[in-house]
Amino acid sequence: MKESDLSRQFVEFEKKNNLFDLTDTNGVYIWDIIRYDLYNKLKWSSDDQPVIKKTRKNMFRVFLIRFVSLFQFIRDSKKYENFFYLCSRNVKNGLLFDQNAFSVINSFDPGVNFLFETFSFENGKLLFNSSFYNFPQFLHRKFYRDKSAFDYSFILEKIMEEFGVCPLDVKILKTLVRCYYSDLAFFKKLFRRKGIKRVFVTQNGIQKGLFSAAIELNIPSYEFQHGIVNYTHMAYSYPDIVYKPGQVYLPNIIFSLSEYWYKDLNLPLVNIHPLGNDFFSEKIADLDFNCNDITIISANVFGLQLSSFLLRYIDEPFLRDRKIYFKMHPNQFHEKEYYEIAFKSYANVEVITNEYSVAALLSKSQILLTIESTAVYEALQAGRKVFLLKEGNDIRHKDLSSNDNIYWVKDKDDLINALNSDFLINPVEFFSPFNKQILKNAFIECETKPK
Repeated sequence: MKESDLSRQFVEFEKKNNLFDLTDTNGVYIWDIIRYDLYNKLKWSSDDQPVIKKTRKNMFRVFLIRFVSLFQFIRDSKKYENFFYLCSRNVKNGLLFDQNAFSVINSFDPGVNFLFETFSFENGKLLFNSSFYNFPQFLHRKFYRDKSAFDYSFILEKIMEEFGVCPLDVKILKTLVRCYYSDLAFFKKLFRRKGIKRVFVTQNGIQKGLFSAAIELNIPSYEFQHGIVNYTHMAYSYPDIVYKPGQVYLPNIIFSLSEYWYKDLNLPLVNIHPLGNDFFSEKIADLDFNCNDITIISANVFGLQLSSFLLRYIDEPFLRDRKIYFKMHPNQFHEKEYYEIAFKSYANVEVITNEYSVAALLSKSQILLTIESTAVYEALQAGRKVFLLKEGNDIRHKDLSSNDNIYWVKDKDDLINALNSDFLINPVEFFSPFNKQILKNAFIECETKPK
């Protein structure tokens, strides 16, 4: 099923079955807690996902980093004004940082920011060395006991009737709800203890418990856009219904990357402010005339599709003399060795984790190839051609269907035709520079209204 069909069917399914009205024995609305995971499981079948697990060595390194941070977290007795929930998977001067939140973090005196890190790469060090890893949140989830109850059979039956398959069982649904309750309790305690006045979030998951804690404590919450947003992204796409208080757990404001985003979406109770981002909007230099390199943007859910496509044609004359960068998503960094082995016979292919940013690779690449990625928009704004693999889902980039520099490829002929085409000027601003006045306006809107 195409993702456009699935997303529309899913939203209608929610609406006709009144799923947002479902509450547990505590009176808590549970559907917004589980819907995102359910949709993604329906979208990505188990056959799409490579079974390449993190090694025990890598897991131990990550555990050690977080365990050391736990003691720093326990010993810290300071009060803070701002709480940042970060995902620092970008590199600046050899150090990891969160490019979505960076400009806002630097808008405040460092002493007022509590930085809570969710991404840990075993070979990386953080740019902000005062950050705390989220190991306490992880431990709280492990030992938290949820006393709520709900009969999930109704949900499972409705899912089977509608989609013919139910990718989540009762155990997983209970775990999602238990993690929500654990995060709610954890962050309420943390925010009170630290005197938090504002909450900023880079989503690397769906932080419903965190947002709920902020809501209950009347703390304004702000989220940074960090990827593609359209009606197929269930974190930001909701049925067109009237919502009761407490039915959805969302931030007060989302800071978008420009005015291009969040159009034609039904996102209840959230205001969008086009804050911009200096990293995404940074001008990428024009290419040397003779440059013909290719950057491939991978992800854990379609890396095998991309590598298979590349290996099918890598010996062809139109590819073998080109430098090819196979850029991996942070969620699959632990798979690097697997792909290095897959490409070991081809000296022109280099597997990249966080050695180079997308912008750095675009500065030396004529073409970007992927299935779906924010990097598509970076490439177009930088004046590069983009090839989208037809084996994947072209719906996520349906907004670009009229762009002359997008090419959907599925075979040798498509690839040759796309490679021989010229880049056509088609200016669109997907990313605008960071605007501090918009940040100030958002604070005024969100923090001066009666509570």
